[in-house]
Amino acid sequence: MGGRSLFGGLIAALAVGAAPVAVAQTSPGGDEVSARALMREWVSASPEHAKLQFDLVKAKAGLAVRIERLVVIGARCDLLTEEDGRLIIANARAEMEFDQSVLPEDQQRAFALYHEGLRQGALVAADPGLPRPDECEEFARPGGTLIKLLTWTGRRQFISPGVVASPRTIP
Repeated sequence: MGGRSLFGGLIAALAVGAAPVAVAQTSPGGDEVSARALMREWVSASPEHAKLQFDLVKAKAGLAVRIERLVVIGARCDLLTEEDGRLIIANARAEMEFDQSVLPEDQQRAFALYHEGLRQGALVAADPGLPRPDECEEFARPGGTLIKLLTWTGRRQFISPGVVASPRTIP
């Protein structure tokens, strides 16, 4: 499935910044623009709202970085296609970036430093070796990490026969 080339590309992307990914939606629709405007108004209403939003964005950044690392593992195990890996990462980033976009300017700068630190930490912690076969089997077990990751593609995934996983399940 091209896991080694995807793995190499993802590691390089983690090292230099955002990977070139095809985002599911290239321009915001009317509903998204309205939602952003409402969120900006809410965030600017009080320092407490701004802090809550900042904490939410930090949590989503942690999830996005975790998903990037799991995509690398899935690619190393030859369980994810390059297309699926890029789509999963794009969707995780898009969710984080929506919430980030409503932060005040000073928090935008602070968040950029926080996110870069998370990504660098993930890169340093990355194990460059290939996973053992039992690790790949565990990753691919029914209802496990692979299925949860694949819910970020937007396609239905089954946890077990007849049981559909929730969209964007947290792996």
